[in-house]
Amino acid sequence: MLLARFTRRGRRMAMRDCDGPAHVFRSGSFLFRTPTQAECWAGNAAGSDPEAQRWLGWLPPSIVAAEFRDHYLRVVPGSGIGFSGSEAVDLVMIDLAANRCAGLVSVHQGAGGSPETGGYLAPAYRGRGLGRELFAAGIRLGHEHLGLTRVRAGVEVGNFASIRSLEAAGMAQVDGPPLHTLPNGEKIVSLWYQHDSPSARRCTGPQRTWYTAPSDVALPG
Repeated sequence: MLLARFTRRGRRMAMRDCDGPAHVFRSGSFLFRTPTQAECWAGNAAGSDPEAQRWLGWLPPSIVAAEFRDHYLRVVPGSGIGFSGSEAVDLVMIDLAANRCAGLVSVHQGAGGSPETGGYLAPAYRGRGLGRELFAAGIRLGHEHLGLTRVRAGVEVGNFASIRSLEAAGMAQVDGPPLHTLPNGEKIVSLWYQHDSPSARRCTGPQRTWYTAPSDVALPG
């Protein structure tokens, strides 16, 4: 165990605080952390099945082919070189007991330019009430790590599981554009949710330039 802490994977799994290339925090039995490149493949595999794509609508290059999904879903957390540098701020959801990637949540630039959160669970983790945990992590990422006093989320009107999860995570329904265009060009009828925090802070993890955090947000230290 001690030796594992000196390996690259061991250091990643032992992270307790955010740093230059990565965000990290724990919630219950799950660890949320900036994914490695290998974990990005696991994250893509988690949302590539037809059930998930009904709501996500990714472009074909982002979808992991059916014959490879199980392989990538078995990626051991901490594997792979480097951390993801995508424009969105992604966090992989790691089941610590099973040592598997359970899903992915992000804060990204929405259609109107405002920060939005979104995410999905791997097939084996759906239907267990874990959507609340997933979206609560997205809210926490926005308020406690990126300095955002407001985080929004859009959802298709028929996606009842995500609606229940957003509400369970503490988000309230607000006005928003009635139509939303998915990455593949499909237009869906949408509901919008929002979570506000009177205070926000930025951590020492990676930030993004597509939003401007208030000048008075608290910084660590």
